[in-house]
Amino acid sequence: MAQVKKIEKECEVRCPVDKMYEFFRYNIAQFTKILPEHYKSCELLEGDGKGYGTVRLWTYTLGGPEVMVAKEAFKAIDDANKTITYRIFDARLEPYVQEFRYRSQSRSKCQRIFGSLVKWHVLYEKEHEDHPHPHPYLELFSKVTNAIDSHLHKP
Repeated sequence: MAQVKKIEKECEVRCPVDKMYEFFRYNIAQFTKILPEHYKSCELLEGDGKGYGTVRLWTYTLGGPEVMVAKEAFKAIDDANKTITYRIFDARLEPYVQEFRYRSQSRSKCQRIFGSLVKWHVLYEKEHEDHPHPHPYLELFSKVTNAIDSHLHKP
């Protein structure tokens, strides 16, 4: 059995932590409008789109020509700590990934400084040790975070 590994990336944004967290919690389907070059569609398959029981079907790219499809569900929601964990399943993520989960965590930079930090954690289990790490997903999540920050700052 392969060992679960974790990679992470932290993004600094101008938006207050509450605004960023609320976007990821309630408006994640807007990725298709904000980053149409990466997110082609988002279909709500089950639930209300706001909590447990929600399942979405995403069609997306990592920046190349290959179009990918994945289902996503909330695994854990912690409003007090502004943390959301998503589970990805039924996906052609990469042939080497047996399990893929990602977590978004938003927190204030400092009590006196405007802005917040969004930290992405990707947990994955590779079928074979010599296969590459799923770093392109962290790059995509970084682009998503920056695009949302810009979108939320529009006049």
